[in-house]
Amino acid sequence: MGKHSKNAGVMGAESLTYHERKALGFGTVSERLGKDSIGNYYDCRLTLRPAVDPVCTPDGFLFSREAILENLLAQKKANKRKVAAWKAQQAERQRKAEEKAAIEAEAAVLAFDRQNHAGASAGAAARLTASIAAEADALLADKRVASGAVNIRAHGERMAEMRAFWLPSKTPEAAANLEAPDGVTRCPASGKPLRLRDLTSVALTPLPDGAAQEFMDPVSRDPFTNATRLMVIKPTGDVVSEETWRTCILPEGSYRGVPLGPEDAIELQRGGTGFAEHDKQAQAKKFFHLGPGSGLSDRRGQHGGPVSKFGLRIAN
Repeated sequence: MGKHSKNAGVMGAESLTYHERKALGFGTVSERLGKDSIGNYYDCRLTLRPAVDPVCTPDGFLFSREAILENLLAQKKANKRKVAAWKAQQAERQRKAEEKAAIEAEAAVLAFDRQNHAGASAGAAARLTASIAAEADALLADKRVASGAVNIRAHGERMAEMRAFWLPSKTPEAAANLEAPDGVTRCPASGKPLRLRDLTSVALTPLPDGAAQEFMDPVSRDPFTNATRLMVIKPTGDVVSEETWRTCILPEGSYRGVPLGPEDAIELQRGGTGFAEHDKQAQAKKFFHLGPGSGLSDRRGQHGGPVSKFGLRIAN
């Protein structure tokens, strides 16, 4: 462990070394996830249960039709709230700018009258104008007040995103600079733009005499597993293996009388197997800040406390 001599403060509140910060939970923490965290190829990415009336996105993520429709509808409602909040903020800023301009014009007239009729000096007139402008800024200061359904919802979302709440710019009363929302609904799995028309119906072929949630290739009759690469034929919705698509359907150029091309298939996202080579997304990472209000252990010397949650003993 390094020394504290270069950044030593008062006794018990010295600067922390890298090892001590890591012990307190600072930095990026990685964790290897099991196959259960990824689910099966037939599971919905929202409900985490077998998809009912499944549909897939252009990126191959599978959803239950009802679940993804509810999600897209909720996003549209949220976008409307954001647009309403943004328009209200723009209107409020315009109103305040007009009021400030009117006050400054009146202040200029008053300063001119004092200087030319009351014998005030130019410096006194300038100080009068500056004091009136400062008072106008204080009266027109932007204070966030949670009034109405739109502001209450936006206030709650802002509080949930807060990290350094002790900064003046992060307090609930600080001015919120809202950006113009794009109004785009996005895929909850990939984060890419997604519209209702982009969804493709999926038809999985059940395995004869098989258990529930056991499906097979309708051409080769081979059963599917989480390790099988699957392709969704967009015009029909049938799910076949990648080998069947590449060796049988694509060279033929049609399936069930429907002409097909290379762009008429979507590769379905595979399920978890527990093997690192297959499960490319089986590692979770999260960055933790260190300090008061981070939800982790307190820094040494700032607050008295027992043993750290992360194994470092600190005697304050």
